Amino acid sequence: MLIPSIALAVSENVTYIEIDDNYSKQISVPETATLKANALSEGLDSKQDVQEKDTWSSIFSILAFLAVLTTSLVAGIVLAYSNSVMPGLRKADDRTFVLSIRHLNSSVANPLFLIISNGALLAQIGFVVLAVYLQQFDKVVLGSIALIGYVATLLITFIGNLPLNRAIISAELPARESGWNELRVRFESRWTLLNHSRTLMCILSVSVLLVALLIN
Repeated sequence: MLIPSIALAVSENVTYIEIDDNYSKQISVPETATLKANALSEGLDSKQDVQEKDTWSSIFSILAFLAVLTTSLVAGIVLAYSNSVMPGLRKADDRTFVLSIRHLNSSVANPLFLIISNGALLAQIGFVVLAVYLQQFDKVVLGSIALIGYVATLLITFIGNLPLNRAIISAELPARESGWNELRVRFESRWTLLNHSRTLMCILSVSVLLVALLIN
């Protein structure tokens, strides 16, 4: 009577999983529970990974939008100088040209423009970093090209245009008519060429960003 009872007790704690007609594997109930718990844990981890990736993908889309928006605004500002402001001032006399440039360039460096220009840089850096994290390597390449173009825009501005701006703004107003022409000559042709260069770089930057958004 004792032996059948023990056999019955053992059989209640054993689960039989049939592999084929000739072989079966015995797995204890505790082992089965452990496997189920591990599978559940892996499922939860996988779900969390998907949710986290979706969150970063949403942030990536927002950064892409901000990068295109802010870079486009900067491109529009510098393009306006190349397309209308400088060609229009070219027809003005020397005194009008110098005074107009002093007023225009002293007012453009305002908080709004600084937020837009610096925001474009930060958004583009974030775009490239998240593209690397999300393993979207085509966007990494295009985003890097766009970032290089925008950094070139800023370098041209800080190394070329801004020193000329400061020079003409801080210059003493001439007493003689020839002095106005001297200020204009030192500024106009070089500043215009630099502005054309940064306009092209900025347009290149935003164009590559748009291509990066269009590809899947």
